Amino acid sequence: MEYNNLKVIAILLVLLSHSTYYTIMTNFGGINYEQWLLNDNSIFLYKAIDKFREVIYYFHMPLFMAISGAFFQMQVKKNKWVNLSSLILAKSKRLMIPFIIFTLFYTIPVKYISNYFSHTDMISAVVGQLFLLGNSHLWYLYALFIIFIIAFFVLRKDSGIWVLLFVGLLHLISYKIEITLIKAPLQFLFYFALGFTFEQKREVYNKFLDNKKNLIGILMLGFILITLFNWQIKKYSNFSSKLIVEILAVYGSLLTYTIAYYLSKCTKLMNTKLYQLILENGLGIYIFSDTLNYLILYVVFNVGGDFMFTSYGIILMGIIRFIGTLYLGLGLTILFKKLFPNYQWLVN
Repeated sequence: MEYNNLKVIAILLVLLSHSTYYTIMTNFGGINYEQWLLNDNSIFLYKAIDKFREVIYYFHMPLFMAISGAFFQMQVKKNKWVNLSSLILAKSKRLMIPFIIFTLFYTIPVKYISNYFSHTDMISAVVGQLFLLGNSHLWYLYALFIIFIIAFFVLRKDSGIWVLLFVGLLHLISYKIEITLIKAPLQFLFYFALGFTFEQKREVYNKFLDNKKNLIGILMLGFILITLFNWQIKKYSNFSSKLIVEILAVYGSLLTYTIAYYLSKCTKLMNTKLYQLILENGLGIYIFSDTLNYLILYVVFNVGGDFMFTSYGIILMGIIRFIGTLYLGLGLTILFKKLFPNYQWLVN
């Protein structure tokens, strides 16, 4: 029950964190609406909201990987993956095929319409998206595919502290790697392994939570204090800040799980139609939603004039993008399933 809540919260966190940026620049495409902010108040507000986005980024993708690791542990416990070929076949269908298909036939066309590739040629655009040289939210699908293959060899029923130390070392090595195709799997394998390990002790933690009704407030206060400390220490030491962000990645994920566990007591929430739709269509929402941000920004920029660069406009754009990408992503997922019933597995 708590994992269902956790998946829904994770999806909403991704949508929220993707609904505030005005600038993403790479050598293979990008946008820069931030340059048009009108005054000091608008710039201050945008930067304040960007700080909020930064906080979500500390832990929302580590959380996604930890959830996947937890479910992998359940499957390993049931001896589901007895040979590598069955794992590769299943995860290719679940992750790599959607990555390739939606990159080529959805992400690239929508980004092209949105002027994302205005400063690069189409060959570079395609190469950048497929080989993760430019910004692509679908990197998660590729990275998770590689992580599952590595996990098949290193994460077993009796995996102990030495395995965590090994993947932790790979995580540290990833900081020195610039190629995303290599960097991302090594970086996020660590959080996947933490989720795997957490699942082994989850019931113990749940019993602990049952006896600590006020723990959520303490955890939230601790997260806020560590975040504020990180913002201060970052001014003096990037290395120290990176260490603190690693702590926040794990802390934020645990805090979110704790919230999800307490919410599992509220069955009324889980019975709502929107909750069920997000839970059933989470992958599709993830696949479709982020790219829509570029389209929304492009349309509003060309139709709404300077409004999106005012203080009120910045706030309203965040709300529009969050709600819009949620419902449009959900709608596109449901539409895809109806139009292509034999290929629902691409977004399930």
